[in-house]
Amino acid sequence: MLKDINTIAIGSTNPCLLVYMIDQSGSMSEDFGNDSHSKAQELCNAINSVIYEVGLRCMRTGEVKSRFEIALFAYSGTTVRPGWEGTLNNTFLHTIRDILENPYQVGDDTITWVTPHADDATPMLTAFKNVRELCDDWINWGRHREDCHPPIIINVSDGAATDDDQNFSGIRRVVQDIRNLQTDYGPTMVLNIHISSRHANRILFPDRPMSNDQHERLLFEISSPLYKAMIDRARTREYNLSENSRGYIFNGNSIDLINFLNIGSPGAQ
Repeated sequence: MLKDINTIAIGSTNPCLLVYMIDQSGSMSEDFGNDSHSKAQELCNAINSVIYEVGLRCMRTGEVKSRFEIALFAYSGTTVRPGWEGTLNNTFLHTIRDILENPYQVGDDTITWVTPHADDATPMLTAFKNVRELCDDWINWGRHREDCHPPIIINVSDGAATDDDQNFSGIRRVVQDIRNLQTDYGPTMVLNIHISSRHANRILFPDRPMSNDQHERLLFEISSPLYKAMIDRARTREYNLSENSRGYIFNGNSIDLINFLNIGSPGAQ
């Protein structure tokens, strides 16, 4: 029997794995909605902010407790690489303590670990395959399976995968493999933010498909249902969710983007 994920305590001995997948294809250079920033810039701003927020919530008496481990996968062209800049760029996964101690840039009001890039194609299938391997290894390390929150994967993309068939059957298979990976608290969660260039209404945490567009349906269908604590966090931000809402947003604005990252990242509020 699964343990109740809504009651889990995340700590240094039972950390939570957060995985951010960042689309860095060429179309991410386009403007983000009506904002003056590009999609790539807005995404980096949001992720840098959420990482800092997670870090602050891990600080006790001046020390950062490694309650979270964060992996950052950037994908574009035909490659998937660690999305970190600077000294962290040698690998995908780091503890929150290492992340806070090794920023890429520190400004008057900002701390940066991720910078915008936008080039070439969208190898989303390859990225999910890499994420599957990391999550499998992480769950099977030490007592992660018995004691830890299941990994949470947040994929942010503005386009269809260019390394899969027209039905995205490869992505469907590998994401199902990922969601079959579980700790004693439940299955690995996959959440998706679809940043569209198409002028259309925002779709926020739906509980059923809201479009016949193949790519939109794909990202909805591979998105995990939210559990109660996530639904409660979303409702405090005045989102209207049902008990069956999934972790999917289509065409959200900049506020929706950072709210989604906060809702999907247990250490951020």
